[in-house]
Amino acid sequence: MSILKNPEAKQLYIMLALLTAVFLCLAFLLSRLELYLLKESIVENISAAIGAAAQKYPEAEADILLQLKEAGGESINFGKDLLKKYGYHSDNILTEVGSLQRFTYINGILTVLFSASLCMALVIVFTIFMKNQYKRIREVTEYAKLVQSQDYTLDIRDNSEGDISILKNEIYKITTLLREQAEALRADKIKLSDSIADISHQLKTPLTSLIVLNDLLSGDPDPQTRQEFLHRAESQLERMQWLVSSLLKLSKLEAGTVVMKKELVSARSLIEKALEPLMVQIDSKQLNVIIGNDSCNKTQSADMNEINGSDHCAVDDVSFTGDFNWTLEAVTNIIKNCVEHTPNGGQIFISYDDNPIYTSIVISDNGKGIHKSDLPFIFQRFYKGRNAGDDSVGIGLAMAKAIINEQNGDITVDSELGKGTAFSIKFYKSS
Repeated sequence: MSILKNPEAKQLYIMLALLTAVFLCLAFLLSRLELYLLKESIVENISAAIGAAAQKYPEAEADILLQLKEAGGESINFGKDLLKKYGYHSDNILTEVGSLQRFTYINGILTVLFSASLCMALVIVFTIFMKNQYKRIREVTEYAKLVQSQDYTLDIRDNSEGDISILKNEIYKITTLLREQAEALRADKIKLSDSIADISHQLKTPLTSLIVLNDLLSGDPDPQTRQEFLHRAESQLERMQWLVSSLLKLSKLEAGTVVMKKELVSARSLIEKALEPLMVQIDSKQLNVIIGNDSCNKTQSADMNEINGSDHCAVDDVSFTGDFNWTLEAVTNIIKNCVEHTPNGGQIFISYDDNPIYTSIVISDNGKGIHKSDLPFIFQRFYKGRNAGDDSVGIGLAMAKAIINEQNGDITVDSELGKGTAFSIKFYKSS
């Protein structure tokens, strides 16, 4: 029996065999006790007859016992005739006593056989039960081996009752969690590999430019050319510095190691602060920046003195809970994208609003817009759309989305070629 190969099952069968032996011994002793009681009953009947005769004829007590001891065939025949005279046939008595003895023996044998059969039936039922249980345990073992080899195709969920069914379901839950973790790790590895490839590609261009410029500078050009080469080298170094800094920030966001502050952020202060580093570019393109809402009729100049002054669209300020510095990084990147894609003399409109569900900031322009086929991908890292500039890296919008999502927010984009683009940011309020 294969089940006996299991040490636990072997111990159970040994205990069962011992219990069976004890049970059979008890049954045999019970049958012997029954036979002994039968013999005692016969002796008691004979003793009762002798005692009754001795009590009736006390003077003949010794003679009765002597006759019982020395009784021969003649006495036995006389006793049989006497019993027959009063209606007791010796054949009936002997038959009855013999039958009772045979019944006792047969009853003892049947008791032992019944006990043995019962024990065998219990052994068979126990064996079937143990086979089924160990079969289910082996299924769990085989499933565990498959999981170790990263094969998650088998489904061992069991809707029946019992501890093994509960164990199967719990193991399946653990397996599902392990599968999800393995898939997440696999995705992270792929993402890391892609990130390294993208970073290498992005750094390759400025590094190549610096090598070329260094070679040209080693040729000891004239002072004017030398100054031009140094200016180009400085520009490439600044670009690399910005690229590395942005990649580090984005990596921290994607790794979940950034702890966002929970502070009250003024939407208007955030927008005004985000415009500061972009003022040179805004002024050079003569862009008009409007801060307010759809009901505003006044247009705000891009000059920061006017923006910070009292002459602006009258709109109540709104606030939301978030991290000012990180949100500033996100909003600056979005406004920068609008500035870069808005033609000279164009307009950028920034509005903010508040409702019981979320606080919104909408940044829109009347620039060249985004191709419909590019819209699903513009928030992906290193993605460059058809209208992207030559110096575009494709990090700013990806970082903005990561920052906003980290603060229980969301960002969407709507655009039409030749008419402009609108970025809608929503910071949802905690319940």
